Amino acid sequence: MKKAALLLLLIAITFSLVAQEEEENSRKGKFFLIPEIWLSFGSSTYIDIAPMVGYHPLDRLAIGLGPHYIYQSYNASSSVLYDYQTHSYGLKGFIRFSLITNAEEWLPIKLFSELFAHFEYEGLSLEKAYYVPPYTEEGRYIYHGFLLGGGLSQRVGIHNSVSFTVLWDINELTISPYTNPVFRVGFNTYF
Repeated sequence: MKKAALLLLLIAITFSLVAQEEEENSRKGKFFLIPEIWLSFGSSTYIDIAPMVGYHPLDRLAIGLGPHYIYQSYNASSSVLYDYQTHSYGLKGFIRFSLITNAEEWLPIKLFSELFAHFEYEGLSLEKAYYVPPYTEEGRYIYHGFLLGGGLSQRVGIHNSVSFTVLWDINELTISPYTNPVFRVGFNTYF
């Protein structure tokens, strides 16, 4: 009888420790920061800054929102007939659903921790003179971008991860600031 009680006590403690470990690894209710920055310099300059704050309402579901600013300038060349510079700004938000989590536990090698589907919306204020043919109209307009895709994420330490995402602008209009596919490498930190 004492052995059975001791065995039940050990099983209960083991399940309690496993449950606590799962709760500690759960992302539900946690916020994270994505400091998205892209810099490119040369005959053309491209600066893209889009810091976002994300939240996990569920362990596999993440949502996020943040401002977006893009600066572009081009020097005249054979493909661009004149010098110009433009500023684009707006908001972007995303929904990300994890299809596979903790992949490193069952994969023979550590390729990735998570496989996810990603949907993003952004409203950007763009200058008509640089995005709308015949490129002579003054003023600005709001571009409604819908980007859809997915990616992989790899944990780096306890509170950080690196993600690789491939997205397609499903509008695919000539007025889009993107060319398909859109590749992103991101760094996420949880707090």
